Amino acid sequence: MPFRPHRPSSIAASWSRTLGRFAVLLAFMALLLHRGGILVLPNTVAAVILASFLAVIVLGLSIIGFFMLWQIGAKGGHAAFSGMVMALMILGPVGFAASRYVQLPRIHDISTDIAQAPQWIEEPAITPSWLPRANGDDPAARAAQSAAYPQVTGRRYDGAIDRVFLAVRAVAQENKWTQVANVGVDLLVDGLEPADEAAEAPPTSTGEADPARAPVPLPRPDIENEPVEQRPAFALIQYETRTLVLGIPQDILIRLVEEEETTFVDMRVATRDGDHDLGLNAELIRSFLLDLDVRLLGIAGG
Repeated sequence: MPFRPHRPSSIAASWSRTLGRFAVLLAFMALLLHRGGILVLPNTVAAVILASFLAVIVLGLSIIGFFMLWQIGAKGGHAAFSGMVMALMILGPVGFAASRYVQLPRIHDISTDIAQAPQWIEEPAITPSWLPRANGDDPAARAAQSAAYPQVTGRRYDGAIDRVFLAVRAVAQENKWTQVANVGVDLLVDGLEPADEAAEAPPTSTGEADPARAPVPLPRPDIENEPVEQRPAFALIQYETRTLVLGIPQDILIRLVEEEETTFVDMRVATRDGDHDLGLNAELIRSFLLDLDVRLLGIAGG
């Protein structure tokens, strides 16, 4: 009879696949529940950290499985490979987030005006958790922002505040932001919205005289002595949104200030949990201002 050597099975490789499945399921369910608004962000972070710790163990077990396969031909090559892939599925994104945590400053509040940041109309609801959180508007945090994101600055547009406001509102609607509060916007909106066409449509003429529609002479208006209605030169709009993939809540404040024939746009963006935004707030400001530049193409200034 032909000799068939007995191949032992690698317990480490088998456990790497089993723990790998559990770690991936734990991380995926935590992110899914957070995206659905069921699990808060601090608990989600805790679950992902636990999944990452398990992923490190899985990676070590898969390496042991490969070593036993190479040395004594133990069974478990497929199991070790599966465990390694599942471990890297977790450790890859977590490692990327950890690198940004180390490289970027620990700030969670970004403003284009570091000297006089716009103040919230309604303070964002912050729930205390195990994640540390400091004051994001102190001078040290603003100095760290200036060093890390020197390109995050406001915009000046050679246009009236009402025109710039319409562009800001259009870009916010495209990004599906939810408006929370505003100051000075009602006076800007008054007269900008198109009137109802049905209300402005002239009545259909029947060819017969209508005494009720006969012209009535009115006194000539005294235009020279009538007070000129002042247009507002300042507006604040506060929004809230969530990141597309992870659903991290962000609060947004936009300030419009008209100076002579120009309008200056400043922004402030903050996350609600923890001391670090991983660069998400600065990226949101850059993206929004770029879209606003495109919409107001030709009137952007320094």
